[in-house]
Amino acid sequence: MRYYTALLLLCCCLLSDGLRAQKMIGFVTDLANSQPMPNISYENIFTHITGVTDSNGRFAMNVEKGQLIEFRKLGYNVVRVRIPSGALPPFFRIAMEQGAVQLDEVEVRNSHRDYRSDSMRYHDLYKRELEYQKMSTMDMIQHPFTALSKHYRQIMSFQKEYTYLDQQKYVDYAFNEKLVTNLTGLKGDSLQNYMRRFRPSYEQLRALPEYYFFSYVKQSVEIWRRQQRGSNSRSSY
Repeated sequence: MRYYTALLLLCCCLLSDGLRAQKMIGFVTDLANSQPMPNISYENIFTHITGVTDSNGRFAMNVEKGQLIEFRKLGYNVVRVRIPSGALPPFFRIAMEQGAVQLDEVEVRNSHRDYRSDSMRYHDLYKRELEYQKMSTMDMIQHPFTALSKHYRQIMSFQKEYTYLDQQKYVDYAFNEKLVTNLTGLKGDSLQNYMRRFRPSYEQLRALPEYYFFSYVKQSVEIWRRQQRGSNSRSSY
């Protein structure tokens, strides 16, 4: 993940370094005009505790040293703040800069529980954008300025990208290295080469019952092995 620098306004250190749980207090502003930003989602990545800034862009949450706090808004670069190991500054100013739509990189998971919990957590985090209703053709005709607005186009683009990446997470969960190795014995470069060549689509995985999916893996590996043997035979001439 790409990390963006948070601008911190340090006043004076009033809290003791001996305290483990401390209160992180501050406000979020737009870097371009210094205006406060309400409804900014923030989350403690370690505890998964979330919140939203108030109408004045202010926030407050309990934190511990070493934890990572993320601030997110559609159309802005993600800001991440690492809680220092020493005394916590009494006040934070988080400046957010406009940027492209961002989503976390797809992570390979071997546990259905991990996939489900991640999917639900990110859906809750982006609940407002994901549940924003797509305009019908009639709505677009009646409200052309809304349909053509930058805000609406960003949300529609975000929904499309989010759906795609969430589907790819599911493929990574189902079609994972451990499963393929257990079914076929493939390892190392051979495993990576096969998985790139025969990676199933999200639609294929959803349509296949588990038994038929296992059969697909075994059969496609045999096809891949025959192709490899044929390629090696031709290269020997």
